Amino acid sequence: MDSFNVLITGANSDLAQAFIAKVVKIPNLKKLHLFTHSDYQSNNEKIKVHSFDFSSNTKVNLVKEAIAGESITHFIQFHGYAYSEDNIQKISSKDFNDTLEINLTSVISILKAILPNMESQSYGRIVLMSTASAVHGGGKNSFSYGLAKHGVLYLVKHLSKYYTNKNILTNSVSPGFIRSKFHTQVLKKTEAEMEERAKSVRLGRIGNPEDVARVIYNLAFENDFVTGENIKIDGGDFI
Repeated sequence: MDSFNVLITGANSDLAQAFIAKVVKIPNLKKLHLFTHSDYQSNNEKIKVHSFDFSSNTKVNLVKEAIAGESITHFIQFHGYAYSEDNIQKISSKDFNDTLEINLTSVISILKAILPNMESQSYGRIVLMSTASAVHGGGKNSFSYGLAKHGVLYLVKHLSKYYTNKNILTNSVSPGFIRSKFHTQVLKKTEAEMEERAKSVRLGRIGNPEDVARVIYNLAFENDFVTGENIKIDGGDFI
């Protein structure tokens, strides 16, 4: 492709920030569309920010309106959310449905909006966000989150099976224990808890956003042959 129109969701996350810092340096970047649920400011003329509520029954037409006239070449999903008390016996129906809406259904809505153009231009690169624990039954208090992220893995296989012949390559990454706002602010882990958890990582340290950003960048912008794969980024945690 001569120029790239990149769509990134969850632009306010630590992982997305590390990735965006790499994307803005791409010479043939035409436009960088950022979907975020919170305030986000940028003075870069190539960046267009869209306010998007991923929890409110995401509609395909809302995505189409936001990117009208733009042929998206790359879609990288960072947005997601988990309740701190996500136990199969305790989580309410509302919280369960919200978790699936944010982490899975909204992703499908975005895909439905961008896939037709990717097909017509015979080019697309999609990288979705799962989690390293999804194929291991998740955590006791991350039931619906893990279920949604397991659905993301299915999406990757489905898209690769039916769209690779259109030069649309789809992969996912599954971060393990990464130092991010997800752990410190959403799951409310203390520094002592973070360090204790890090002891189970075979590499001997907590991952950082740059570890994740490098892998995603490779899959999105340096990859012309890998599709249908999920890459764990966990320092040997889930082996």
